[in-house]
Amino acid sequence: MYQKLKKDKKKLQKYANKIIPGLSGLLGKRPEMYLPGGNWPTYYSKAKGINVWDLNGKKYLDFTMVGVGCSVLGYADKDINEIGKKIINSGSLTTLNPPEEIELAEMLLSIHPWAEQVKYARTGGEMMSVAVRLARAATGKEKILFCGYHGWHDWYLATNLKSTKRLNNHLLPGLDPLGVPKSLKDTMIPFRFNNEDDLRNIIKPNIKKCAAIILEPARDTLVSKKFVKKLRELANKNNCVLIFDEITSGWRNDTSGIHKELGVNPDLAVFGKTIANGIPMTALIGKKSIMEFSTRTFISSVNWTERLGPASAIAFIKKHKKLNLGKILKQKGSRIRKIWQEAADNANLDIDIKGILPLSTFQIPHKLWPEIITFFIQEMLKRKILASDRCYSNYCHEENYLKTYEEACNEIFYQISKNLKNGTLKIKLEGPVKQMGFTRLT
Repeated sequence: MYQKLKKDKKKLQKYANKIIPGLSGLLGKRPEMYLPGGNWPTYYSKAKGINVWDLNGKKYLDFTMVGVGCSVLGYADKDINEIGKKIINSGSLTTLNPPEEIELAEMLLSIHPWAEQVKYARTGGEMMSVAVRLARAATGKEKILFCGYHGWHDWYLATNLKSTKRLNNHLLPGLDPLGVPKSLKDTMIPFRFNNEDDLRNIIKPNIKKCAAIILEPARDTLVSKKFVKKLRELANKNNCVLIFDEITSGWRNDTSGIHKELGVNPDLAVFGKTIANGIPMTALIGKKSIMEFSTRTFISSVNWTERLGPASAIAFIKKHKKLNLGKILKQKGSRIRKIWQEAADNANLDIDIKGILPLSTFQIPHKLWPEIITFFIQEMLKRKILASDRCYSNYCHEENYLKTYEEACNEIFYQISKNLKNGTLKIKLEGPVKQMGFTRLT
């Protein structure tokens, strides 16, 4: 059936939904998160740099997150590919262990001297589960204080056992903890990012009974030094493990974790996404007194021992440092934000722009925002550009591509402004409004 339908994106999406629940294993890749109704390309045949070809051979420029934030060197980077070919040809997984694990560990510990040991996995969510297990094992406590998005596992979704609204301020609203054991109900305590009231009224009263404080040091904005220093002090005083989730923020501003520029070290830090430029790989670094519990509690998986992940991560980190890629990503992020701001100004639109420079997002504050962003994605697609309300800067966002994107933004922002004034924006949509969160997907 696939062979018969692969050239018809609408029919292929409909068929895929019948045999693959949700169509994609990642919420953020479901077509309804971009353009519902079958208009989004959904599947690709190949990718290179920031170019993506669909199943019909149509080429698009990727100005979204480029591999959901994983491929900061661009798709199919030649240096990463060469390493991958070499590893596959020599055997990617055997009875013995890959020596690249040792070299990568040395690199990570050299970059982050506060850490003493390293463990590996292949996805961010599972490594966050490892970090939580180790914190609970090391402290003998069960409750977790947290801020941010940290995956799909039971320990995290248990937050919504009290109310399905408790995760609403942590990236995805409306997450139903269906299937999560109700016995985990009181184990998760959320707090708001950079919020002094929550520091005083939630963190301080609960920290003595908590195994960990978990924080994303950057997403929509960078955590304040004052706030994170207070978290560090409270963790020190209360036998609580401070965990930084750097799965999204790591390797953006520098060849390291973003916490280095804050001058505050965690007890554990998790890296993923970018660490191998799209090759599945995650790393947990941390203090020996906590990491050593990984040999006392059972944490094990065969695919955590394959060779391609660590070998690719080594190649990525070396190239990242050689290019001074953090500086490049910040420069390109600044350029993208300037495009949005000037396009909005030219169209007499208000715009809110957030995020650290390499992880920029925008919103046009208006009651019709869902319709606005749907229209933006729809019109960008007509210009062969994959776009959304965020654009993660990329090494391959070259100036000629940025100019193409800039021209498109100016044209589409003008159309948005005109249609808002005329009250015609809704009728300009060629399909349903995109889905803005998890609630409408279920």
